[in-house]
This record gives sequence, structure tokens and C-alpha cells, in this order.
Amino acid sequence: MMSTSKATLDAMREDFEQLPPDARAKLLDMLCASGVESPEWWWDALVGDGDPLYRELEPLS
Repeated sequence: MMSTSKATLDAMREDFEQLPPDARAKLLDMLCASGVESPEWWWDALVGDGDPLYRELEPLS
């Protein structure tokens, strides 16, 4: 299950990085406004160093 969670986070970040910059900004704004997770979580998961869970799962790579 842990490797599945890491794979999901990796796929989300990879897909996000493939978007044009304006689409990334719009998607991040929409996700931050959604109320699903905090804006900080979305930033960390998609742009920053990763969700704390992501860092905990790093050894599984």
C-alpha cells in the first residue's frame, strides 16, 4: 500500500510538471481553493519538496 501511495504522488507530480506554466498555475489555484487538503499540501505535493508522506516513502523508491 505504501508503494502505491508513493506511485500515486509521483504520477501526480509528473503529470503536473507536463502542463504548460499557465495551466499549472490555474490548476494549483483551483486545487488550493477546493478545500481538499490545504494549499500548503498541494504546493508541497506538486511544486515543493513533496508531502511529508512523500518524504517518508522516499526510501521505497
